[in-house]
Amino acid sequence: MLLEIIALFFALLLFIVTVYFVIPEIFLHSLGIGSWKRQYSPGVSLTFDDGPDPVYTPKLLEILAKENITACFFLLGENVEKYSEIVRLIDQQGHQIGSHGFRHRHAWLMSPQKTWKLWDKSMEAIRNTIGREPDMIRPPWGGVNLSLYLWSHFRKKRIVGWNAMGKDWIGERPCSRIIDRILKDTREGTIVLLHDSRGDKDAPANTLACIEELSSKIRSTLKLPIVPLTFPQWSLAKRISFRLWEKWEHLYARINHIQRIDEKNVFRISLNKYRGPDIINGNGKLLASRGDLVGEIHLDNIRLQSAGANLQNAGIRALKQVRQSLPNLAKYISLDPNYKYVQVYVGITLLNRGVRGLGFHVQEYPAANARFIGLLQKMLMLVYHPAGKRNTESLGDKPKIVWISKEDLMKKYQQENKSKIIS
Repeated sequence: MLLEIIALFFALLLFIVTVYFVIPEIFLHSLGIGSWKRQYSPGVSLTFDDGPDPVYTPKLLEILAKENITACFFLLGENVEKYSEIVRLIDQQGHQIGSHGFRHRHAWLMSPQKTWKLWDKSMEAIRNTIGREPDMIRPPWGGVNLSLYLWSHFRKKRIVGWNAMGKDWIGERPCSRIIDRILKDTREGTIVLLHDSRGDKDAPANTLACIEELSSKIRSTLKLPIVPLTFPQWSLAKRISFRLWEKWEHLYARINHIQRIDEKNVFRISLNKYRGPDIINGNGKLLASRGDLVGEIHLDNIRLQSAGANLQNAGIRALKQVRQSLPNLAKYISLDPNYKYVQVYVGITLLNRGVRGLGFHVQEYPAANARFIGLLQKMLMLVYHPAGKRNTESLGDKPKIVWISKEDLMKKYQQENKSKIIS
């Protein structure tokens, strides 16, 4: 009988541990249900935990201002109460604020009642300081329990994780290792975990010493912008479909050696053999025939996706991005020796309306796979654009060739670069 009672006790204990600790961890961290480990923009976001700190946070704010970075600070409630002026300074400088709990305590060490009480207290501390509650939280160590899971649901708070970190809380860790580890895991949508307080002695000072080099390498080496945290109102199914398509796009870009231009450009470019009909300019000069090397221009679709479903605003925004990107495209081509002898730059796209005003020519694409390419591009619109289904209805089924000669590209857009320098 005693053995049966002991077995029942351990079975009950295992059930409680599984329901209270294990299942929420699986849902949030493994399945991504109820949490966000990445964002869905082309940029990288820097986040800082454990502050504010009276010594390091003001210095960090100076560095972020110098680098023109908007970051997100996940603050501990007890520090918010101690250093309210610094919290208000973070807010006044336009940075985002989230909660890191009231004390730096792992969720597995808190009862349901304690969890609920301390997270409410963390919200109260921030609300009393800046006049509003944050809608983003990050639990210490990323730990969750069932009570926190339910609290975040009923309080309508978004649990934010991360997908790149440099282990910067280790005091003896050099900047080079912190930066290399972060860059290794950084791509579109990455959320970077850093700290402006706690950790080993002098660890926050070491973190601050890394920020300028880290941000420079994200922008210049990875060619990604640094952006505030932004999360779309997407279902889990939409997020999964986006990730799957994104993986396909990355594979396609690697196979075809498609390169980004810079951190903000909506174009990517590759050097490939031309497979379409002859391209002849207005003077009758043959610019490219089948088998010739051409520069292929590709839209970087994640940089054209819009945050809302207003088609008119999305179209205006996209056209503005394209106009801003063309001068830097021309500059990139003029400096890259691989494109020295390329005479024409070509794209195959359904989005061909209005391109003549940008200096491009349009002609039919008679290839047998034209409808298949058109179908793929419509699928792409559905993935990247909230109003994608409506957007695709007026595009037709067959893409067209859009092209511009190198001479015209340089004449029109290198001149714009020169004009900007002069002015």
